[in-house]
Amino acid sequence: SFMTHFFPDADKVYAADSSTDLQSVLRMVTTQAPRGIRWRDTRPYMLAERVEFDASAADPQVGRLAITGYIRGANLSANRLIHIPSFGDFQIEHILAVPVAMEAAAGAAIEEDDEPVELDRADPALQDSLVAANEPDQLNNEQTWPEDAEMDAWKTQMAQMEQQEEEAERANGDRVVRVPKGMSAYQAAWIPEDDDEDEDSDSDSDMSDDEDMDGEYSDAESMASDNAEQEYEDVNTAGATSVNGADDQDEDLLSAEEEAAHLKAYLKERERRNRDDAQFPDEVDTPMDRQARERFARFRGLQSFRTSPWDPYENLPLDFARIFQFENFKRTQQRVLRATQTAPARVGMRVRIVLQNVPRDVMAHAENAGSQRPFVMFALHQYEHQMSVVHFTVTRSADYEEPVRSKDPLVVHFGFRRYTVRPLFSQHLHGGATVNNVHKFERFLKPGEVSVGTIFAPIQFGTVPVSLYLPTSHDGALPTLVGTGSSMHANPSRILAKRVILTGAPFKIHTRGAVIRYMFFNSDDVNWFKPVQIYTKYGRVGHIRESLGTHGYMKCFFDGPIKQMDTVCMNLYKRVFPKWNTELWSEHNQTDEQKRQWIGPVVEPSVAMEI
Repeated sequence: SFMTHFFPDADKVYAADSSTDLQSVLRMVTTQAPRGIRWRDTRPYMLAERVEFDASAADPQVGRLAITGYIRGANLSANRLIHIPSFGDFQIEHILAVPVAMEAAAGAAIEEDDEPVELDRADPALQDSLVAANEPDQLNNEQTWPEDAEMDAWKTQMAQMEQQEEEAERANGDRVVRVPKGMSAYQAAWIPEDDDEDEDSDSDSDMSDDEDMDGEYSDAESMASDNAEQEYEDVNTAGATSVNGADDQDEDLLSAEEEAAHLKAYLKERERRNRDDAQFPDEVDTPMDRQARERFARFRGLQSFRTSPWDPYENLPLDFARIFQFENFKRTQQRVLRATQTAPARVGMRVRIVLQNVPRDVMAHAENAGSQRPFVMFALHQYEHQMSVVHFTVTRSADYEEPVRSKDPLVVHFGFRRYTVRPLFSQHLHGGATVNNVHKFERFLKPGEVSVGTIFAPIQFGTVPVSLYLPTSHDGALPTLVGTGSSMHANPSRILAKRVILTGAPFKIHTRGAVIRYMFFNSDDVNWFKPVQIYTKYGRVGHIRESLGTHGYMKCFFDGPIKQMDTVCMNLYKRVFPKWNTELWSEHNQTDEQKRQWIGPVVEPSVAMEI
């Protein structure tokens, strides 16, 4: 119906034309219960009523923070960590029960009991650590362990080498070299000092010889010498540049018009790449000045993208040694959620949570934000402070029309936590993971499709909502929403395969055989990629038989005749990994304009209506 189209979640639509209808609406409202937020109800959180700070005697900028309020969501243990938005995670020292005293008479103020009761105190042996990542051991794979004497000798040798480099930098750091205009200080530092003196002496001798032979210079020659003089400049190898004896540090800075032109060209190039990726996805040109086996040395061919084996622990980067991985994520999640049922601080209790090693900026933030918005804190489950490879689904917002590329800087709201990230996007399979757990990497976030974002981030149990925003809004009023989605399981074994497609054109066709050109440009590349399967855009599948000549022509056979207008393709894949660039988004590090953008306008307290 018409109303169901605009209100699909409404079970019934009520009219409000008469007083009887209004009574029915009010009766319905009083009997309704608000729908709970499942991801928030599975963890403890608190809306602070009072925030107090006790500075440390050793460092006044760090101390204990006491937060008083009612526990909501789930039970709380002192061994878990507390997350304060924009500031990070902190350890609990102890939890005190602060019940409210009964009112002595009508209209009397509600006061706290004089003696709070300690509910729970953190156990150092069971308390969660603030260490978020492992420290990789560079010598873990060494078979021969060096002795102490060898290590001491190596350290002494390295110290001597560093001292020699520092002395060389001090000796050559302030040297001024005369070089052609446009040469950088780094290039000028490679010019030996002796060569400069020899060139100056040679030039002086040449000039004296010319003066003796010619006697005098003509006007044209003097003008040429002046022009040659202007084409040189004195460069300080330490980094400062002086032209004709004067410093010009702002020479490399662009003007406002040039900066705007460069930005316009950059955005135009991004739009072109986005358009080419939509029309010809993953197609690349084989370089003519470089061998294809060198250009695509890290790529491989797959017989089947979904079933061909791929070892998830093959050639992992060093960042993967810093993360945590679960043998069974679902079982660990169930065990962690069950542990909250036996926590001593129960839901609904009024408690005072004392945090340790909290910076004073948190208290200043609570005081400044108290009049505008509440001070909220969330408790983390066990292991939720550790880093891992986290995935989340994302659907691009229809209101944002600019291209969104993988590795673009974005701000992600991950449940109650917020980070600045550069996610990698990949295809989302609705039927579940493939046999080999390989998923195709997406260069751009495509509109109308569900993609998967991959980042390094702390572990998150349960399904929480995820939203992506630009770091800086275009209009400056509100944050620019890029996409929304939900979190997935932390799985470092999920393989993101970047695909490139090499294309060629048929030159001669004879029944099932054909001569293909323009895919490669030398015979060595043809022989190197001969085992990889090829196919055509019209559905034919074949393989390379042999190379013809030395210009990259090759004889191929297919499972049927191909057409002259067909295109021959070869798929190559390479695994890509996210970068370790996830940082906690902090509000106090933003500019005033960005703060107004993220916080929004101050909402005045509502006034009760007179009935």
